Amino acid sequence: MTTTDLHKINTEADLDAVVESVLQDAGVEYEDLRRQAILGRFESEKLRRAWFVIAGLGRD
Repeated sequence: MTTTDLHKINTEADLDAVVESVLQDAGVEYEDLRRQAILGRFESEKLRRAWFVIAGLGRD
């Protein structure tokens, strides 16, 4: 996702689409990313940022 990508979140489906987009961009499955967050050890800075985006959307 680039800084020019904007997403309006009006529905649960919109939220799901944004989360899926973040996961795809990071190249990770949700459960793997969640495991890294629980351990507090991310494999990369990109994955750490992806988790904080998802957590900020209330999908953690």
